[in-house]
Amino acid sequence: MKTRLAVPLILLLLSACPVMASWGSFLSMGSTTVNSDVSCAQVTSGVAACAASGFSNTLVVNVFSGSTWTGWTKLAGGISSAPSCATTGTGQVVCAARASNGGMVASVFNGTTWSTEAKLKGALATGPSCATLGGGRVLCAARIASGGLTSSVFDGANWSKFDNQSATLTSAPGCGSDDNGRVVCAANDTSSNVVVNRYNGTSWDGFLNLGGRATGDPTCTNLSETGQIVCFARGTDSSFNGNRFNGQVWSSSDWLGWGFLGGQMGTKGSCAVITTNQIACGVFGVTDSGLWVDVFNGTAWSGFTPLGQTTVGNPGCTPLGGNKVLCAIVGVNSKASSIVGP
Repeated sequence: MKTRLAVPLILLLLSACPVMASWGSFLSMGSTTVNSDVSCAQVTSGVAACAASGFSNTLVVNVFSGSTWTGWTKLAGGISSAPSCATTGTGQVVCAARASNGGMVASVFNGTTWSTEAKLKGALATGPSCATLGGGRVLCAARIASGGLTSSVFDGANWSKFDNQSATLTSAPGCGSDDNGRVVCAANDTSSNVVVNRYNGTSWDGFLNLGGRATGDPTCTNLSETGQIVCFARGTDSSFNGNRFNGQVWSSSDWLGWGFLGGQMGTKGSCAVITTNQIACGVFGVTDSGLWVDVFNGTAWSGFTPLGQTTVGNPGCTPLGGNKVLCAIVGVNSKASSIVGP
């Protein structure tokens, strides 16, 4: 992104206008302290599973039942990154993190219990980003030291060996589902351009350069529109910017261009689908260190609105079903809380 992008994103990034939205109150996720951003994913309607890194550098997990949290539970194994969680599409959630030895650890929540952590050999230079392929499958991808993209696929029972794709990445990837059995991952390259690659269920389709000047880790989210996805990144002026893939041919010309959404944000945002072609995005607001949200209602963006609650790090948002999303944040006391809306 250039200092200020004004290129419209057709069908998605139209000029902002007020959109009425109602968010609840912040709810404590428990007294346990955490030392990373929180990542969450939907289990079933109204239920979400979340994970973070505890101060003992182990994976800690928590489940939201629709009104209350179970509280944080520590799983075995040492980690060295924030975790990433993704739904399998079959009522389970996978949460994975970079292991202290450079590999990856992952645990699966089946709606009742968490599995024994799987330990995968690898050479991850960043934490993974995980996204659903649907049908019980999840892909997790990370950057390796050479700048390449490495990934492993969970098939509902087992993990594949890590597959490496050559690249010149400088950031962790941000991955999302296209609601058609594929996953798109975005990252920054050595020129600060945003590059994307798509896993089609069996192989990668190849990197595309989307340009821009990104200064934070990109993220991608689904839209509940078959084959489509939108990726976001922070610009050089700390603004929030997005680019939508129209689901047609895998080429840069079928990305609709960077659109400027304003705001003054932390290193990355987190977005979640509300319903078809409607999403809510949360960011760390640098002006007040609070959670700010922007909602796209299918026609227009609401514009960033502060929800308060002094935070550190970046939010983690997930769909909840029922036209609601949940966003989790970490406060200055290192304790997490959540809010549901819009």
